[in-house]
Amino acid sequence: MRISTGQLYDRSIRAVLDNQDDLSDVQQQLSTGKKLLRPSDDPVGSAQVIRLTEEIDLIAQYNKNNNLLTNSVEQEETILGNVTDNIQRARQLMIQAGNGILDVNDRNAISIEIGQIRDQIFDAMNSQSANGEYIFAGYQSSTPAFSYTAGAAGNKYVFEGDEGLNDIRISNTFSLAMNNSGQTVFEDVYARLDSQITSTSGVASASTRISAQSEFDQFHKQNYDPVTPANNGYQISITGVDEVTITNVGTGAVVGTQPFTSGEPFEFQGQEFTIEGAAGDTVNYTLQKPEKKNIAETLNDFYNSLRDENISDGDYEQAISDALIGVDNSLTSIADSISLLGGKLNVAQSVFASNLDLEISNKTARANIEDVDYAEAVSELSKQETALQAAQATFAKVTGLSLFDYIS
Repeated sequence: MRISTGQLYDRSIRAVLDNQDDLSDVQQQLSTGKKLLRPSDDPVGSAQVIRLTEEIDLIAQYNKNNNLLTNSVEQEETILGNVTDNIQRARQLMIQAGNGILDVNDRNAISIEIGQIRDQIFDAMNSQSANGEYIFAGYQSSTPAFSYTAGAAGNKYVFEGDEGLNDIRISNTFSLAMNNSGQTVFEDVYARLDSQITSTSGVASASTRISAQSEFDQFHKQNYDPVTPANNGYQISITGVDEVTITNVGTGAVVGTQPFTSGEPFEFQGQEFTIEGAAGDTVNYTLQKPEKKNIAETLNDFYNSLRDENISDGDYEQAISDALIGVDNSLTSIADSISLLGGKLNVAQSVFASNLDLEISNKTARANIEDVDYAEAVSELSKQETALQAAQATFAKVTGLSLFDYIS
């Protein structure tokens, strides 16, 4: 085959340009540290790099979410810790207020501190996060979780939020709530369970009080019927000079018998009764409906009892008992919430560590695909430089071969 001078020039120039292009690629790999300069270099590898990069970016976002969750949980834990300290101080004051030697002035002095504690706890119940959201309001985080209405006929401290939990995703498969609802932490706290004498027949007098709260609470929880009110009524019948029978009014079932002496107290299921009467007389009492009362309302009721100069000794004793049960139940509820927060922190830390391991694994896999091997690239650079020099030298030799050179 005859090769023209033009073909020689074209082939030689193409060889030089190809070698320059290869050399440029190697130089660019060394300067960027990346082996894949364009998708066409390795289509499968490029697709894997894109997928791994997306996964790495997603993990980075999960870690940011984890930090937000941790900060939120730690803030709530601090708030609940401060509330616990305040409630414990209020409990000490309640015990102190039960001292029989205290006069009206002493009670007023205690009420001042109780009022301050109540206000501090109410402020904590309406705590806000760094971005201005109310922590304990659930989904209604743009408005205060609790409101106060001084002239309200019933409870003056009312929960205005909902039970919503703001979840945040911290991994591909795991989400955690950033908050606890005030409904769970503060509102769903039972007040002291109680009973009330509703009627009597024939007796000269009858009174009752809770003598063993835990025993009565157990009886109440086992026997209270929220569907059929009649089943919550009981009748004490004096069946003889030395015995009473307790019967459930709704079912007619005899639930117990107790020794009896007129005018002397006797106990039944944690409840003490004092009845003056004779055989055939009866006393009816009913289990009171369980009520929920938040800690601010409990403290406010006790504050009002301390400020009431006309309160009877019996009512005052009842107010202290109600307040102590209320704060104890609140402390239990808050302790459960703090435990839940601690569990969240442990889970968040575990997921964060797992995400870091996964991130390292994905970055290693991506580096194996796209990162350049510098030793190999430097060797390739030398090879391409030699090839380019050879192509340039050959081009000079070939272009110097002409028939005119021999003729001349």
